[in-house]
Amino acid sequence: MREKTLPWLMAVSALAAAACLAGLAWTLYDYFREVPPVTLTKPPEAVQEVPAAPAEDDGKFRVLALGDSLTRGYGDPEGKGYAGYLADALKGKAKEEVVLENLGVNGQTSPQLAEMLGQAAVQGQVKAADIILVSIGGNDLFRGGETLATLDLAAVAKIQEEYTKQLQGILGRLRELNPQANLFLIGLYNPFIELKDANVTSKIVRDWNYQAAETAAAYPKTVLVPTFDLFQLKVSDYLYTDQFHPNVQGYKLIAERAAALVTW
Repeated sequence: MREKTLPWLMAVSALAAAACLAGLAWTLYDYFREVPPVTLTKPPEAVQEVPAAPAEDDGKFRVLALGDSLTRGYGDPEGKGYAGYLADALKGKAKEEVVLENLGVNGQTSPQLAEMLGQAAVQGQVKAADIILVSIGGNDLFRGGETLATLDLAAVAKIQEEYTKQLQGILGRLRELNPQANLFLIGLYNPFIELKDANVTSKIVRDWNYQAAETAAAYPKTVLVPTFDLFQLKVSDYLYTDQFHPNVQGYKLIAERAAALVTW
């Protein structure tokens, strides 16, 4: 009797798990269908031309920000984002003049950032930087909600594997160009943490951050800045109207976390 019962229980468990994932997929589909249009008072523009780096050390403290829309400051009416608020915080501490070069691009993925690092002007900015900020991976993982809406865990694992390879190349190239600057990789938060079955999406994001932190640890002066916990308890208070990007308060939280790691 027990031998007949066990397969039946396993089948029921499998159906229950499938139903759980299907429910999450429908919730995310419905969420993305009803997201309000995004309107910024001062929308940040994509990088058109990379400024030339100084020919020699000019005595300024240079902060270079690379990556996606979080770096660019999307969702902040002033377009500062975490990079801008971090630079503001450093201006009150640094003896030198603090200069921020924000090369973030809305929608950028890790392969696109890797390609960008092949540009001579970008390489010059990397070499001149005292601090390098990188926010990359959100578009690789979320893909406009497609990944978490379908919630194909095998596909997520494949995406993570591909991202890790890209991240290794990005960090390796940055360290080759500038082995002295402290490099801060901004971790991911879960913007869907208040939706149904958030434990599944949260596990995906936590695993993603863990692998990113392990990758960063292989390079000198390279640290992953955790953000998951900053948004975990009150995520709706720190998101922009698109319910995906941070708002001003969210960006300031990330900036404060990163600023606390800066040493002189």
